[in-house]
Amino acid sequence: MQRYNFLILFFILFIVLSAGRVWANVVLKVVVVNPSKEQQQGVTVKTPLPKEIKPEDVVDSADLQIVYDAQENCYVAYGRFNLEPGETLERSIEIRDIWVISNSEIEAVKNDLDKLSDLLENTRFSDRRIFLRNSIESKLNQIVESQKELPSNPEQLISRHRENLAILESAKADLVLLRNLLTQSRTLPSKVIWRTIVLIIIFLGVLSGTFCFIWQKRLKSLDQDKTMPVFEKEEKEPGPEKKMGSELF
Repeated sequence: MQRYNFLILFFILFIVLSAGRVWANVVLKVVVVNPSKEQQQGVTVKTPLPKEIKPEDVVDSADLQIVYDAQENCYVAYGRFNLEPGETLERSIEIRDIWVISNSEIEAVKNDLDKLSDLLENTRFSDRRIFLRNSIESKLNQIVESQKELPSNPEQLISRHRENLAILESAKADLVLLRNLLTQSRTLPSKVIWRTIVLIIIFLGVLSGTFCFIWQKRLKSLDQDKTMPVFEKEEKEPGPEKKMGSELF
């Protein structure tokens, strides 16, 4: 029993629109030949798919199974066939073209860049803001321009896409630096912090002194009230009129 696994990749359609790149599906063709002219042979087809491909990206797997291979660390097209002497087996696997960075993802990075750049415009990081903004815009433009060009072969398309992903990650890393600068710009300088602390201490000291002064004054006022003489009201003796009146009864 022998195993033959010949893999041919090709694109069935290329379309480029003025608004951006639009690719059709990609067809992966598997060709297996029984070289024997006399014997029937069982052939196992096990074709690794590009590592970016997931089962949901496969539009049509023909009669092959899409399974994950831990050794290959990717999904594979798998099948078992009996080939007659000299028979050729062809299978076409149709998969979506996922080797493109969408315009919406690029626009999302641009929008974040605009917001952060505006917030950092009048801060002490203004110069670094300009440098990082130019760097991010250059990387995004590089991705857009590269995706406008038609690849000469599928391998070039996949390789270029992986390079663009690395460039996009680098642009997002620069965006993180901008966010960190914005956080630092909103943090009060150490001099201002210490000055604020000193002012608070002075204010609390003045406030404590004021309360102490008022309290001492109140205590003195209470002591004075205790030392002042208290005059009791004397009872008056009844007058002669009352005495005479009482005697009459």
